[in-house]
Amino acid sequence: MPEVDSNGWRLYYETHGDPANAPIVLTLGLSHRLAHWGRLPGLLAEKLFVLTWDCRGMGQSEKRDEPFTIADEAADIAAVLDAAGVTTSVVYGRSRGGMLAQEFALTFPARARALVLVATSHRGPGSVGWDARVTRAMNFTPEMTREEIFATQDEAMAAPGWRERDPDAFAYNLAVDLEAPPRRFAVVRQTGAIEGWSSSGRLPAVTCPALVVCGEDDGMTPPENSRQLAAMIPDAQLRLIPQCGHNPMLEKPEAERDLIFEFLGV
Repeated sequence: MPEVDSNGWRLYYETHGDPANAPIVLTLGLSHRLAHWGRLPGLLAEKLFVLTWDCRGMGQSEKRDEPFTIADEAADIAAVLDAAGVTTSVVYGRSRGGMLAQEFALTFPARARALVLVATSHRGPGSVGWDARVTRAMNFTPEMTREEIFATQDEAMAAPGWRERDPDAFAYNLAVDLEAPPRRFAVVRQTGAIEGWSSSGRLPAVTCPALVVCGEDDGMTPPENSRQLAAMIPDAQLRLIPQCGHNPMLEKPEAERDLIFEFLGV
């Protein structure tokens, strides 16, 4: 079981694919663990050396009720790369993980070969919060079961009709949610780390190529955030995935793989 110490935190990580290929490190969003990647690591491993890891307090990484910052977690990405013997890498971040990826590219510019930002935000002036559909799903009632809560939220974060179009993928997502929900304090600490954080005003300093991706139907982090990110980062490419919400790695994994391969020219 590969682990690395990052400033006193024990972090779990995995690798997929041929180490001789170009590396890419993937970072998930709020409350998620490695199983939430679904098939995407395997799809990317067709042509890339893929590193995935559980953020502090999540999955198989250490769980402590202590505060940390986005900068601390950007350093965690560097520690994972070091443990895998990787000097420079494509850095992929989804949702909250996209904030870690932005911070990594700004803090460790020599180590970011390229940046892939998925369903994320700069969290500065002009950024857009979640829509009414997601708001309603977050306001669950006491009589709802845990399964009903997760199912309602998973539907709201996806493109309309995803549950019916791809019942197997929806069932997988729900099963992962129910199997090992995160500790409440860990989600609070993750949320606390992004409060007051923003990359707005700093993004013109990004020096590596950047791909910004968002589902056209993302109600959690609406596409306007991705449009703003792409406008702030020099020469960034923007791609929107049709009929896709906040979890493209589960809703449209092949489309996401193809966009990344095209961007990297592999």
